[in-house]
Amino acid sequence: MKHPRPIWPWRPLLRAEALQRARLGGDETIIAAAREAIALAERAKAESYLVRANCIRAEVSLDAGDLEARAEAESLAARIAASGATPESIALANLTLGYAALSRGELIQCVERLTEAAPVLESLALLVELRQVLNTLGICYQSLGRFGDATRTLREAVAVAERCGHPGAIAHSRTCLANQYQDLAFFDSSVRCFRAALAPLEALSSPRASVESYSSIARLALVLASVPEAEKAVALCEEAAQRSGLWRHEVTALMTKAEVYLSKGQPELAWPLVEETAVITGDRSHLLPEAGLYERLQRQFAWATRGYEAMKSLARPVPTALYDSLGEALEVRLFDETAAHLAGDQTERRAPALEEAVTTGLLGPLARLLAVGVHHPAVPQRLKGESAAQLVARVFPHPERTVVPRSVGLLATSDEPSDVASE
Repeated sequence: MKHPRPIWPWRPLLRAEALQRARLGGDETIIAAAREAIALAERAKAESYLVRANCIRAEVSLDAGDLEARAEAESLAARIAASGATPESIALANLTLGYAALSRGELIQCVERLTEAAPVLESLALLVELRQVLNTLGICYQSLGRFGDATRTLREAVAVAERCGHPGAIAHSRTCLANQYQDLAFFDSSVRCFRAALAPLEALSSPRASVESYSSIARLALVLASVPEAEKAVALCEEAAQRSGLWRHEVTALMTKAEVYLSKGQPELAWPLVEETAVITGDRSHLLPEAGLYERLQRQFAWATRGYEAMKSLARPVPTALYDSLGEALEVRLFDETAAHLAGDQTERRAPALEEAVTTGLLGPLARLLAVGVHHPAVPQRLKGESAAQLVARVFPHPERTVVPRSVGLLATSDEPSDVASE
């Protein structure tokens, strides 16, 4: 008697997981692998495998901008969340629904889903999934302007990542926390986070975390006036982007390299890269995590090469990034305000974008603009030899800005901090 062939749903799930984490193939290949895993898990009635495969499909659909795959993932997750599934499966379904809500800018709904999922995953000691929930929740809080909650949650994510012990998880969570500190212009705290991420990043074989981490390190290094370090970070970012093959990673690497050229006063080398990012991105800029940087560079390019009126004629709204980042949008508004003041197109004496940056504490975007030569007229000029970070710390003092490092530590050179309070 011939027995039916057994179904092993874990095999296609492992394949989909490996493809997605290491970017071993294009988006369509990974989505197809996830769909195969979902189909087999449904046949085997293996709920735990099903919800995990669906979560992978949701992740890669966001990478690819595949609205159909995202809708499929969201529909299945909603069905699982509303069913009599196990608490584990419902929590993981809520993680998928949280991803979907965040990608649409539905931040309150995202927070609701994730705060429901977190305690369940913690009680089950599912640390890998708990870290994903905490990281995503922290990003939501950032976008809602709840910076205290964001910092606390991202710190928790780092602690969970350290317990997991996986280099990719540690690097990703530390990068998210470092970027939170960078947006708040807490330069020393940001540097400390990135320094703790360097060893995990070096140990990584997957390019996913590397691209965005090294891009963020490069931009912080420019704010600290550590240009050789920024150049090293860009080289590592480019190498990881080539291995990734993901279009948005290529755009990230190009934009970061353009920033370095602008900081060095070499716009003629930056603008071809900015033009290339526009060709690659097309109408997909809303899918970029760095949508604000992309839009600001496009506007800066138009302003520098065709003049202020040409920039205004773009008539594009201030973007929200894939994760609706306040910092991303504020960077664009600060740039627009600077250009308008310098062109004599600002009828009122106030500077609303700068006022918002000061009120909210989001002075990191201002520091990044200063680092690439965009100087808001309401901000005092730099002193001789002063970095953008030191200028922000001097003009907008805060206990977290008392110490400003001179480098991130990527080049293992002397990086004794400068104590701006003693200057």
